[in-house]
Amino acid sequence: MIPVAPAVVADVLDALPPRLRKRVDTSLDRAAEWEVAVDGDTATAVLDADTTLTWTLHGGVLTAATDLACSCLLAPKCLHRGIAVAAAEIADGPVEETAPAVEEVVPTTVEAVVEVRADERAAATALWDACSTVLRSGATGSGAVVRAELLRAVHIARVAGLYRASAGGLRIAAALAAARTGDSSFDREVLTAELVDLLLLCHDLRAGTGTADPSELRGTARREYSPIGALRLYGLCTETVLTTSGYSGVVTHLVDDSGVLWTVPAIMPGGPERIAAAASGAVAIGESGLSQRDLGRGGLLLSGGTASPDHRLGAGKAVRAVAASGTPWTSPPLAGLWAVPLADQIARAFHADTRPATHRPAGADLVFLDGVVQGAAGGALRVATDNAHLDLVGEGSRARENLRVLAGAGGLRLRIVARLLPDRPGTAVALAISGDDLALPADLHHHVDLGLDSIQRSHVAGDGTRELPERPHQTDKLPHPVRPLANVLHRVTLGGRAVAAIASANRDVALLTRTGLTTTATLLADLATTSRDRDRDAFGRVIRDAGDAFPFAWLRAGLHVREFTRAAAHHAWQEVVTT
Repeated sequence: MIPVAPAVVADVLDALPPRLRKRVDTSLDRAAEWEVAVDGDTATAVLDADTTLTWTLHGGVLTAATDLACSCLLAPKCLHRGIAVAAAEIADGPVEETAPAVEEVVPTTVEAVVEVRADERAAATALWDACSTVLRSGATGSGAVVRAELLRAVHIARVAGLYRASAGGLRIAAALAAARTGDSSFDREVLTAELVDLLLLCHDLRAGTGTADPSELRGTARREYSPIGALRLYGLCTETVLTTSGYSGVVTHLVDDSGVLWTVPAIMPGGPERIAAAASGAVAIGESGLSQRDLGRGGLLLSGGTASPDHRLGAGKAVRAVAASGTPWTSPPLAGLWAVPLADQIARAFHADTRPATHRPAGADLVFLDGVVQGAAGGALRVATDNAHLDLVGEGSRARENLRVLAGAGGLRLRIVARLLPDRPGTAVALAISGDDLALPADLHHHVDLGLDSIQRSHVAGDGTRELPERPHQTDKLPHPVRPLANVLHRVTLGGRAVAAIASANRDVALLTRTGLTTTATLLADLATTSRDRDRDAFGRVIRDAGDAFPFAWLRAGLHVREFTRAAAHHAWQEVVTT
């Protein structure tokens, strides 16, 4: 189906009579039978002998309701146009997706007053109201009309320059569409997290509070790069990337003389087959002649450099770069990464998770370990550090095979770069390894990139794999104390306000109170109370609630669950590395 701009959905559905608007959701299956022919900036679909839909496109997108024409007698107030926009993919434009800020009820950040314009506050209010409607209706009850109002609010936010909020609204709209069609990609917990993030962001914008950097609240239409001057950079490793959204490639991690991490990505649409080409492709910065893989083992002299707030290096025309020598992980400045205590590295990674993705420092979630191979533990490589036993897993078949080979070299000392898995205490994704006892060929000098290189048995010494007990890992990522509150949150997300109003929370509230979790108990009681707090008219009929009491109660509960879960995961990781 032809992609449409967010505001178009609302404009077309608004033009429909109420009787047709109610039929849109039950008629969406018809769109799968339409054959749409695209010819330049025009697309057509012949539905029958008397009905033809015609789209006038701009950049392949339907950008205005008036650009969708139908030849039937009821047009433009016809069901055909409603189906065409309601079943279409939403064009998101050049919006950077970012992560949530932390709201003031959670004592983890220092807040500052942010000057918010009137149009920004109005846009945030529109998104707040749209998300509140989603909460009242639930994902299963949020049909085309509810989704259209959300998309209208997304459009208003984008016009006002609230790019982070509009991106969050688009993700929620996509999740609602998946829920209505029974798509297997729908996850109510993910939708719950998205709603918490967006409602919190809208609250901060309406109140004019948030983090010290206003750009974290507003987001950016495109990634912004600022001058950073000259840098001497040393290659750390090259990481493979394969996303579920259809992108692949590599990211090369670099370190400057002061020990600060930077990244150079080469990621494009594609699948696993594109990774090798990206690794061997030329670095886009300057004219160094280095490939991404070479840069991860070499170095760079950068002048006139630019970078985004997350330390991604820019490739502007004024940037100059010359190839330079690399250095082993045991020499400065790379060696300094391993000098930081592991407990402090864990704390840094969890703190970075509270920042928007566009402002999260490069490598903040990486950990740098010195360990001794113990053997295989299930599908992981277990290593012993000074204070802990950690399990390393691989992403991709090559990384997993490399770890399997290393598991046969018990006693081998390794220096490791890995990425923390917050919800699996004691487990990390291994990206690269190095070690004096490794008999590596010349082209693998300094280290092995586990997703790109292959370790042969001849490279390691060992007498076979030792099978160790697999580390037990929780199937439930939520801490048990907040499970009752989380259950209600997810039920509301899926079924709406009425679901929370039906079930009694008194038993769970009493149990939480007896165990000393009074804050959790209070939030659960408040959510249950506001879900039932509806006024009635003189005839006893329920008056539709449009106040903020219920969405505020749901948001407070969602924030509590999110921060409790994050704190519990952090505590579990600290127990692993300090005992």
